[in-house]
Amino acid sequence: MRALRGAELETARRLALREPVANALAGARLLDLTRHGSPGAEFSLAGEEGAPEGLLWHGVNISPLTATDRALEDFGRHLAGGPRRASSVVGPRRAVERLWAPLGDAWSPQVREYRWSQPLLLADPAPTADPDTGESPEPSSAGPAGLRPARAGEEAAVFPASVAMFREEVGMDPTRGDGGRSYGRRVADLVRAGRTYVVMEAGRVVFKADVGAVFGPVAQIHGVWVRPDRRSHGLGRTAMAELATLVRRDHAPQVSLYVNAYNEAARRAYAAAGYRQVGELSTILF
Repeated sequence: MRALRGAELETARRLALREPVANALAGARLLDLTRHGSPGAEFSLAGEEGAPEGLLWHGVNISPLTATDRALEDFGRHLAGGPRRASSVVGPRRAVERLWAPLGDAWSPQVREYRWSQPLLLADPAPTADPDTGESPEPSSAGPAGLRPARAGEEAAVFPASVAMFREEVGMDPTRGDGGRSYGRRVADLVRAGRTYVVMEAGRVVFKADVGAVFGPVAQIHGVWVRPDRRSHGLGRTAMAELATLVRRDHAPQVSLYVNAYNEAARRAYAAAGYRQVGELSTILF
């Protein structure tokens, strides 16, 4: 196991792209650090030079990418020998279970929640070109739900919805500590990048979703939220169907997300909107 070096960046990228749907979050971070930081500070490789056996992200999250069993065990033993800095462990379920085997004894007292089963979903493929004309259907600017990218100047409207989503989904308050300034910057950055999509009514957000990561052909959706009084009325299902079309247009051809297995209402809405399970992730929260 060794810190990722500049000469091995392309090797690491190709390794991560073997499973772009499962590796979307960590892969996006790898690309970001390659452009604007030092990948070796948060990524390590296992295996001999030229024959890598796995890649590990050990930044704000710990996430194994396309790793062999031996690499996962090496990663786990290495992490167990030091202090925990990450807020979670996340990745394909089998990989997380293998990584956790040598790591659990050291870190399990710090665990806040285990989410072992999180179905990984992929939106149905986009409609194909018309066989007679050769033309692909153009996505409309707004469907029945009225979903659209959030606009500059709407950050203040998006922020409360993002905070509510974070509290519900993660079980923590993102405004603690600094009053929400750092989280507010994250919300503003997503809006500015055209990666937040909203349904607005009377100036208030009633549905929100973010493109949290883009890696290769995959855009991964995070932060899906429906205002409580609009739940169970079909808004989530309709907006999620529209979201896949708009995200394909704006960011990447494959649209994915993952959901907790126990969230049956969300799973039904995603299935009705055309999202099918292609894998299973696990998250361990600290």
